[in-house]
Amino acid sequence: MRLLVDQNLPRRLSTSLHADGHDALHTEDEGLATAPDPLILSWCCRASRLLVTADKKLTKFLAASGVDCPSVLVLREMRTVPVEQTAAIVAANLPQIERVIVERGNALFSLTPGRPIRAELLPLGMIGPPGVAAQP
Repeated sequence: MRLLVDQNLPRRLSTSLHADGHDALHTEDEGLATAPDPLILSWCCRASRLLVTADKKLTKFLAASGVDCPSVLVLREMRTVPVEQTAAIVAANLPQIERVIVERGNALFSLTPGRPIRAELLPLGMIGPPGVAAQP
């Protein structure tokens, strides 16, 4: 799974994920460190990368814009978690994230330590078959 770690997360997160064998870049690696959210999302769509972010307001942006790409993983309540532990939590959930994307399509994932990962299919707010907002 190809990842782009957002500017609001430490570059060490992408470095740690990459060291563990994941295809992870940081926004700084691609000249996107100061880019606005719509540009980063568009870049992720073109590059087929999951955006890993701590930016909770992206949920509102995704809902308002009605976009169906890219998939986004929002890390919640992880600011005090050591980077290596955060990388391990993300890596442990990547197979499940990838399965949802392959089987059901792009989604907004929410990951909080100690809780099951949540997924909501994109575009947000669209009425779909039963269970589309269920946990993966």
